[in-house]
Amino acid sequence: MTRERRFTGRVRTLAAAVLTSILALAACTAAPQAEVTRAPSTIPSAVPSATETTTTPSSSPSPTPSPTPSSPLGEGAVNALLIGTDSRTKGDLTGNADTIMLAHLPADREALYLISFTRDMWVEIPGLGEGKINAAFARGGTQTLVDTVSQMLGGVEVDYVAQSNFDGFIALTRALEGIPVQNKHHSTVTVLSTGRVVDFPEGEIVLENTDGLIYVRERKRLPLGDLDRTERQRAVIVGMLDKIASFADDPAKLAEVLAYVVGNVKITGDLDLTDVTALVPLAGELTREDVVGLMVPITGFGTIDGASVNLVDQAQTAALGEAIREDDLAGYVATYGTDYAP
Repeated sequence: MTRERRFTGRVRTLAAAVLTSILALAACTAAPQAEVTRAPSTIPSAVPSATETTTTPSSSPSPTPSPTPSSPLGEGAVNALLIGTDSRTKGDLTGNADTIMLAHLPADREALYLISFTRDMWVEIPGLGEGKINAAFARGGTQTLVDTVSQMLGGVEVDYVAQSNFDGFIALTRALEGIPVQNKHHSTVTVLSTGRVVDFPEGEIVLENTDGLIYVRERKRLPLGDLDRTERQRAVIVGMLDKIASFADDPAKLAEVLAYVVGNVKITGDLDLTDVTALVPLAGELTREDVVGLMVPITGFGTIDGASVNLVDQAQTAALGEAIREDDLAGYVATYGTDYAP
């Protein structure tokens, strides 16, 4: 199957919960913490390219009560690449892809695998030589990043690509009325612009307003730095899944949240609000225990050309790629587990 076919054929939605997670990705940058106090008065607009489409929902969309045989998921496993850039300009999706995650939904629809790529992984970028994986997007755009991810994983097909920025994340956090997460590591962050101290205790916490943005961007105070930050990104996605599932019996609230999703995400491929809504029951069927967090494995840290990098574990990454291609991530987890420490 050609790249063009991937982006114009079976490039549909993955699941409502996964799609909402896209809005969290761009928030996870390494820039100094800054407080954002402006509450968006309208839904921010994504910036589509000439060959990509976005759909702006109506003010009162009607959720579909359950999936139909013509579900946009189709049959077989689905892979979605979720991209978050480090741009701070509203509507601007350029810059480095500092958050990169592959969401894999197996053919049996009984689990959801979230596979993170740390931004400092030193990789081969097709056509551009070696570099950090987050530079693949900055230097070559979306397709180059897709090609880089696919090549790393031995030719994994990417069915769907979506990206957004951190303005959308703040809006969605408010639309969801907070995001519950299981926080693995306690940390305290001082917001540089205001001096406000934000405490994230270990255990169950609820992220509200701009605290969610601060949470998913934090890395310096975490034991494993960027590795733990990717774990926080995945924890937020699980929390989003929980909240969307809780709105399944509230059509008005569900329509409001899904309108934010569709209106704020840059989509490569064909997408409309009906597609997203039809998948909400799937989000309701997936519990926290059904979402498995993984990371493309590294052997450790090093320095290349004066830059601090993460060294990819080539052998285990090859096994990971094979597991994705064969739709057997359960087998991969049974062999390697889910620990992401090198």
